[in-house]
Amino acid sequence: MDNRFDLESILGSLNPEKLRDLVKHLMKNNSDVRHLTLEWYRKMHEISDGSLPDESPYHVDDELLMEYWSYASCIISEFNEYGGGDEEEEDEAYGWLNKISDLIEEGNISHDTKIAFMEEAFVEYDKYNSGYEDSLAEIFFELCQTDEEWRYLVTKLRRCPSDWRNKLVMDILRDNLQDDTAYLEIRLKKLEYGNDYWELASFYAERGNMDKAIETAEMGLVEGKGRLTELFVFLFEHYAQKEDIPNAERIVHRALELKHDEKIMLDNLFKYYLSQGNYQKARDALLKSFTYAGRSEEYKEYQRIKTYLKNDDWSEVEPELFSSLRDRNMLAYLRICMDKGMKEEVVSKLLAMPRAPDRWDYLNDFDKLALELKAEYPKEIIEYYWKKAYCNVPGGTRKTYRIAEGYLEIVRDIYVEILQDRPAWDNRFNSLKAEFKSRPAFLDEVKGL
Repeated sequence: MDNRFDLESILGSLNPEKLRDLVKHLMKNNSDVRHLTLEWYRKMHEISDGSLPDESPYHVDDELLMEYWSYASCIISEFNEYGGGDEEEEDEAYGWLNKISDLIEEGNISHDTKIAFMEEAFVEYDKYNSGYEDSLAEIFFELCQTDEEWRYLVTKLRRCPSDWRNKLVMDILRDNLQDDTAYLEIRLKKLEYGNDYWELASFYAERGNMDKAIETAEMGLVEGKGRLTELFVFLFEHYAQKEDIPNAERIVHRALELKHDEKIMLDNLFKYYLSQGNYQKARDALLKSFTYAGRSEEYKEYQRIKTYLKNDDWSEVEPELFSSLRDRNMLAYLRICMDKGMKEEVVSKLLAMPRAPDRWDYLNDFDKLALELKAEYPKEIIEYYWKKAYCNVPGGTRKTYRIAEGYLEIVRDIYVEILQDRPAWDNRFNSLKAEFKSRPAFLDEVKGL
């Protein structure tokens, strides 16, 4: 006979009053029950056939939003007090804020609840010590839809002025309220950085006032501090579109004078001359651009020049480009040597490189070049990788021992697969292990070889 307690049957026998008492009891003793009940009701209401009563005047989404906020605010308040907190709590708070965002996206939050939520949330936002400020600001922006709500948000942001809050206010006035007068009143008082001038120039351009946009951007190149990239590009594209070559060139020269965005502007000038079919000026801009290329770009830039220049011009400038790379960018130089078939030069330079423990990377770009040469120069490449492995052992750690093991594996494969000389590998490897027999951690790392 089955004497197990049948809870489902008991629950099924309860009348509505007893079920209400049960839910009240659960809510009193477990704080999670309230939001779980609301979530259940919300889901049931979505799929119901009308048999469930409408939640009005009590909006389920309104209740859920404030319920989620009660959980998030407890953690955010604590983080505000201490300037941070436990990582698990941090993730939990973000989880509740994400739930709030999901609710807002559904679009069922009432105006009164939006205002009530912002009133409570700004208590924590204004403290500005929790690390959740950006997330809360995003929620505020998601929440507002009507002019009244946007103006309420502006009022709250203005209570504690700061550069960041002023920017948020200006964004609202410009983009959401279309209040150009109020926007300009604030914007014109704060023109210090290049980005300030760029935002104002963009505003004028969006409003169709290109004369003011160009005037503002030109002023920004003279008065603006910091980043000026957008101003340079905007002005250059404007003048190029109008085929105002003197002014387009002037903007590029200004970038060179300020030592700001030189390569970007020279590349734009090259593309413009290219589109106009002006080979000579495009050639000059391209060669000038090369002098401002970063180390990681120089090989690609060399190839770009080679592709564009006519054969006679390429023959004239290539030796100087090649020589300059040998002196300042060995990796680019060696890649070009490989393209030229100068493999002995590559091997020579690789073997002459100073060695240091690879504490941060394994198989760097020079190592990869060596891999391309192992079939033709196996003995030389063995020495290259052997030295790379060896320098990681004396004074090493588990990390450098693992790096050494990787290089030794390459050496072994060259001995065994290319030279087909397993005894030579065994002898050399055994000698290495004997030399470092007092380093058990190293021996443990290389035991698989």
